[in-house]
Amino acid sequence: MTPKRCLLAAVLLLYAGEALAVYTVNGQRKSFEIHRTESPPVIDGKLDDAVWRDAAIVDDFHQTVPTDGGKPSERTIVHVTYDDEYLYIAANLLDSEPAAIQARQMIQGKLFWSDDRFWVTLDSFNNKRNDYFFQVNANGVRREALRENNASFIEEWATIWLAESRVHEAGWSTEIAIPFKSISFARDLDTWGINFGRGIVRKQEFNMWASHDRQDWPAYGGEVTGIGDIEQGLGLDIVPSVNVSRSRDFVLGDDDSDFEPSLDVRYRITPSLSATFTLNTDFSTAEVDEQQIALDRFSLFFPEKRDFFLQDAGIFEFGNIDTNGRPFFSRRIGLSEDGEAVDIVGGMKLTGRIGGFNLGALAIRQDANGDIEARDLFVARGSWNVLDESAVGFILTHGDPTSNDSNTVAGIDFLYRDSEGPFGEILTGRFWAQQSRTTDLDDDDSAFGALLEIPSDRLSAYLDVQQIEENFRPALGFVNRAGIRRYGLGSRFRVRPDTGRWRAINISADYSLVTDMDDNRLSEQIAFMPIGLYSHGDDDIFVEWSRNRETVREGFELFDRLDVPAGDYEFDRLRAELQTGRQRPLRLILAVEDGGFFDGDRLLKSIDLRWRQSAHLSLGLGFTENVVDLPSGSFTSHLASLSSDIAFNSRWSWSNLLQYDNTAEVVAINSRLRYIPEAGRELILVLNHGADVDPSNHLSSTRSDVNLKVSYTLRY
Repeated sequence: MTPKRCLLAAVLLLYAGEALAVYTVNGQRKSFEIHRTESPPVIDGKLDDAVWRDAAIVDDFHQTVPTDGGKPSERTIVHVTYDDEYLYIAANLLDSEPAAIQARQMIQGKLFWSDDRFWVTLDSFNNKRNDYFFQVNANGVRREALRENNASFIEEWATIWLAESRVHEAGWSTEIAIPFKSISFARDLDTWGINFGRGIVRKQEFNMWASHDRQDWPAYGGEVTGIGDIEQGLGLDIVPSVNVSRSRDFVLGDDDSDFEPSLDVRYRITPSLSATFTLNTDFSTAEVDEQQIALDRFSLFFPEKRDFFLQDAGIFEFGNIDTNGRPFFSRRIGLSEDGEAVDIVGGMKLTGRIGGFNLGALAIRQDANGDIEARDLFVARGSWNVLDESAVGFILTHGDPTSNDSNTVAGIDFLYRDSEGPFGEILTGRFWAQQSRTTDLDDDDSAFGALLEIPSDRLSAYLDVQQIEENFRPALGFVNRAGIRRYGLGSRFRVRPDTGRWRAINISADYSLVTDMDDNRLSEQIAFMPIGLYSHGDDDIFVEWSRNRETVREGFELFDRLDVPAGDYEFDRLRAELQTGRQRPLRLILAVEDGGFFDGDRLLKSIDLRWRQSAHLSLGLGFTENVVDLPSGSFTSHLASLSSDIAFNSRWSWSNLLQYDNTAEVVAINSRLRYIPEAGRELILVLNHGADVDPSNHLSSTRSDVNLKVSYTLRY
């Protein structure tokens, strides 16, 4: 029996034995009824408004961590009501040690894993597939996200909502007002999916109102009934912005100043269908990318960070494809091949739901850039809800933002989910197929993929297959490896000891094989994690061994310095990583990886240090070193970063990021001063400065720019 078949058999036998012992059918959904209020509360975090005495109460929480289904150590009392325009939620989060409440994040929109927190999720179509996520800490710092297809967490999404929190003598409290103008919903539906959660980080305790097997995806949420006659007004958001900029090119000696007004308009045609228009769009104040090091011959993937494209981004997701093979990747728009910004003249986006049909359409006019003519770019995405939690859909893209060629991609996908199946878990299946049409490229231009996954806290397993033909080219998508077939399978087994310092112990095994279209091996990896330890203090440590086989058809360069010739390579690698808990004032991530590498050796050492001195000051240090020794030579790459977040209060913040990459021999500084007096209104001042580093480590400035942007949301 071959090693591959032995591994597959072991995974299936392990899963089969565990499934009978662990999985159970999900029970009835929890529910409560709310009533309309005639006197809205003042959102100040005090909970002293009379309206809360008559509001619906939810207090039957349970633990998901450390004990699934256990009794919470602290009581949580939630009040819920609504009026024509808002859903109101108040939470009294009692705590026997108020002085120990952690609230170290004060910058709006930033992650606050280190803080005590409360959150609510809203499945406003009650389809058990998608929901809105709203989270707040004891400083009143807000964080929102979209959760799509019981799988994707789109944390870059942003909308307007209100929240204020206060620490009191018995714990802390928060008040939340979610405008119906900020979300989509079905007008004739009086029952929504809803859930509530709380984190007490010093205890590493997490409590939920509704969950199953420690999971709180929309499929496992509860329900709220009694919603009716809610309004969105005209459903019109008008966001005028002004950007004043000054830039200097130190190499050419050029200076440039600019004054650019822009306009975004969002109109809700119905409560569940929205049209968004953008004119003279400016992305100069979007967050910068964190630098990455390429250690193979394939392109790197950077996430989208621009607000216009992030709005309703989940609707455009296709086939739940992570990276390679995506038909639509919005970062291809407004950026040239070398990463320089290209002006967007204007655009329109239509997103929403009509009954059981989910719709997304995007049209963009991109300005000319160098030899590339002005381009009209178009994406259409649609899906139908079928069965209880599944969907079948299509996607169509047209246009090429980086060349004058014609390009079109069409695709279909089917996502299968069953949260109440024989395993009592979310059983996941997906299938997708795509076809591209490109100038001067004929045949061999299709792609398809399939996945079967059975997730569980105790045991999870997956089987994945993908094929991307040589000429498949989604000009508005992302492909970094074509002409391949890929196969993957893996399993993870988790033990949660009843006593001791370890909250969980993991063992996992993964296998992947990439071949060419004639089934000749290109890449193969067996990865085995014999132990992964997770403490009750959220400290993690794991060790992973991997065996890698690589067939390089065409030689390539690493770091633009070291030659890797064509040939067959086989090497083993070993990695160890330590992470301390996010709740600690000083957090450390330390990684060491060593072993063979393309007929040579590579030693990686990485450290990431974050110190949260208080809610007002956070400092970060990151450093990664790769020592590569190949027959063609040796090189040591350094990637370093220094960051600081200074919060003067919950409205004013100043963030700085300094990055150094000796591979590209550059230093870059990004400094951002933000003022957010309330949600939907923002002033941001951004400074960017870049410099080259010569062999003597002397700096020479290359370019700098300063951008001041003011935006104001008008709602009708």
